Amino acid sequence: MKLIENLVYQKETGIRGLYDFYLPQDEGVPCNSLFFYIHGGGLEGGSKEDIRPTLQTLAKDGIACASINYRLFGDGAVFPQFIEDCALALHTVMTDGKKRCPYQKLFVGGSSAGAYLSMMLFCNPAYLAAYNISPYDIDGWFFDAGQPTSHFGILQRSGHHPLAVRIDETAPMFYVDKPFENPAVLPRLHFVWADRDMLCRPEQNQLMISLLKSFGYPKEKITCECVENSAHCQYNFDAPHFAGMIKAFLQDTVPNNP
Repeated sequence: MKLIENLVYQKETGIRGLYDFYLPQDEGVPCNSLFFYIHGGGLEGGSKEDIRPTLQTLAKDGIACASINYRLFGDGAVFPQFIEDCALALHTVMTDGKKRCPYQKLFVGGSSAGAYLSMMLFCNPAYLAAYNISPYDIDGWFFDAGQPTSHFGILQRSGHHPLAVRIDETAPMFYVDKPFENPAVLPRLHFVWADRDMLCRPEQNQLMISLLKSFGYPKEKITCECVENSAHCQYNFDAPHFAGMIKAFLQDTVPNNP
């Protein structure tokens, strides 16, 4: 396994414009899958190193990984700058990845706020379209304890209670508003939450799944998993367990346990 740290995808944002690459072998050696990961932290904290042991475990198992930083509220970021950062980072990693570790399949995901950002990239094609990428170019999306309604950090900064439910332009769910065409090209989706997750988080993800299915998203391409005996993203820091969850999704062997 080879770790390449602090690569630049956006020079103007300093440390927030950096990413790390985890290669199963030396540079240039092909691999089957690349997993692009977006960290959590409420859009206020966190970093690309947060689940390093998990990403190292995946790389040792032959799965290349990239983990990014992005601008946070504390940096003065406002909606949708953190989403735009993630879109640019994905574009950069897709290009860079083909050189460092030529991959056959690409997966995108994140935890908590990172899952919210991943959902925004998937649900609103405009962010990736800026780089001539479609959300359907991705082989699979891994949404770990994300918020498909407006993120609580955005709500707080808009003067709303953080537990309020808003479905507007800041909510991934807002963009699921028409039937899906050509099911054959749609990527696999996996939703994860804990049995003791944040208030309303499991129910919001279940609603998101129902909404996708109601507009014709193939049910066989949507899986979900409830992690028992855990609080919100607590399982992220058990590297063998979390790596196993991600690997199972990438290899399409994940259990469907709503």
